[in-house]
Amino acid sequence: MVLLFTFKPMVLKQYIQLFVVLISVTSCYNNHVEPTFSLQKSHDSLYYIQLKTDSTFDQWELPYPVYQFCTGDIDENQMDEVVVGVIKPTRFDSVSRKRLFIFKNYHGHIRPLWLGSRLGKPLVDFNFVHSHNEPRIRTLEQLNHSTYLIAEYKWQRFGLTFTEYVKQDLSYDSAIFYLKNN
Repeated sequence: MVLLFTFKPMVLKQYIQLFVVLISVTSCYNNHVEPTFSLQKSHDSLYYIQLKTDSTFDQWELPYPVYQFCTGDIDENQMDEVVVGVIKPTRFDSVSRKRLFIFKNYHGHIRPLWLGSRLGKPLVDFNFVHSHNEPRIRTLEQLNHSTYLIAEYKWQRFGLTFTEYVKQDLSYDSAIFYLKNN
């Protein structure tokens, strides 16, 4: 149904002005800022994960060296998580090694989702990818002093679960190239 109204020129001008004001107000309310994770370095072994939304700011202290930082929706909840690679010892492994941490946005606050102590092999590097139509963490892991592999893990309720070896028996250069370009 279409309604047609006839307005005097002065009344029409007032309606147009009101319409423009309503559009402006609506666009102000629709300028929603997506939550953004970032990494702030204080010094060599002190970093802060920062989360900025349109109404909040939060940060999480990481008192460890960071070697990798990326974001992606690993648990498929329509919100990005942050995946951070840190170098630290754990309670059960006193040697400082590369570890993988995942943090989530919980109502504008940073909360740990997974503080992994170890994967299948010693971790060298990782990346967030979509593989087989699902989000995964693709890792570069060391088999021995000169041989590396590429593995994939997916999120399964309470942690990362191994899914497959993508490539095995690679040199370091080949493994890095594959990790960063596939």
